[in-house]
Amino acid sequence: MLVKRLTLACVACAAAALAAAWAKAADAPAEGERPGEFFREFWFQGAGNRFRVNSPDTATGPFRDRPEARQTGRMAIAVADDLSHVRGADLYLELWGGHPGVADKRFRLNGRGTYGLPEVGAAAGHCTYSYPTVPLNLEELLRGENVLEFTCEKGSTFWGHYIVRAACLRLGLKAAHPLLGQAGLADFAARVRAVPGEGETLRLSLECADAGRDRVASVEFQARYGGYDDNGDGDGDDWHGFTKDGVAAGLAAQAGRPPFEATWDLSMVPDQKNLAVRAAVRFKSAADVVYRTPETAGLSTPARKAAVRICGAEGVPRPFWSRAGRKKVCTVPLDVEASRVERAELHIVVWDGGRGKVRAPLSLNGAALPTPRWVGDHSLIYSVLDVAPSLLRKGANEVALLSDTEHHGIEVCLPGPALVVRLKSGGP
Repeated sequence: MLVKRLTLACVACAAAALAAAWAKAADAPAEGERPGEFFREFWFQGAGNRFRVNSPDTATGPFRDRPEARQTGRMAIAVADDLSHVRGADLYLELWGGHPGVADKRFRLNGRGTYGLPEVGAAAGHCTYSYPTVPLNLEELLRGENVLEFTCEKGSTFWGHYIVRAACLRLGLKAAHPLLGQAGLADFAARVRAVPGEGETLRLSLECADAGRDRVASVEFQARYGGYDDNGDGDGDDWHGFTKDGVAAGLAAQAGRPPFEATWDLSMVPDQKNLAVRAAVRFKSAADVVYRTPETAGLSTPARKAAVRICGAEGVPRPFWSRAGRKKVCTVPLDVEASRVERAELHIVVWDGGRGKVRAPLSLNGAALPTPRWVGDHSLIYSVLDVAPSLLRKGANEVALLSDTEHHGIEVCLPGPALVVRLKSGGP
């Protein structure tokens, strides 16, 4: 199902036993742990929303005279590397899924292989924004300019059209790659240490030799757990996070200076076992090289008296898009009384085309929620909004969206809104 409700049971083990297991798993390396991997990144920045892709029929259709309709979908990314030192390659995208109903998004690489982009709901009429990683055939890649020709089919929409906001051609480097030696990284290796911190936190740190640490510029700590599907791939139980114009977002934590330590707050992460963390390490001596550590797995949310759950949306409109004063609504069911809720958050991803003159475009059960970042800049915004428990009700909670713009409005992207609730102790 593209839209689903995820409910995670509260911790069943005794508090003392769980706390001991949590600490042990956090500090121990995984058996048979894979080594870290080096990648080299070559980015294409689309200058906002300027890189547009059209279905072939657009050239003769009713929108053929619009500037966006005349774009060819041709992208060139220069690769300055000897591919004999490369073990693999993939293409990562920041992808506005297009007009709801658009189908068969794909690209051709250097006039050779054709690659489909994962379908995450746009063809079924939903608003989507996703970050696919597509493995490439290394034999089809060139040293120098690589040409990607994007296209799609009109499907059931009025105009077959989507946007690539940014793209990254990423090369997996062999251990003996000359660039690693030149940058002093030939012997670099690191892993993430995760130990319980104060309260309901994990203290994350980068473990590596002192000589290697001196070469590190920054560390992005990534986490795998069951939660809100912030990156729109249809799965909330995977690695979380994404990029916006090439800058990492939605991370567990970041560290920009030695000793490269940070704290991951788990107080609103749903109760579960088998969490994992890893890090993307960036360097002073090679700005386009990234080292990804092996994952530190076997982690769990801490022992706590409270229970944390996530409740997903039901009845998501197709499309969940408000403009011209047409309000769109869905509901988020809650199976406990509001008096049992200690803390609540509303998670929502929108593509913000503008609210027009509407002062409060988002509401929960008729109460306006603050959205100061929604300023109509035609970009993706992932919001985590604190919600007063008194606004909630047992059963269906209505989330409403309203914009009165004439053209672009506000799109709620899949999976739609979700409530993360922390329940008081003393009940299920």
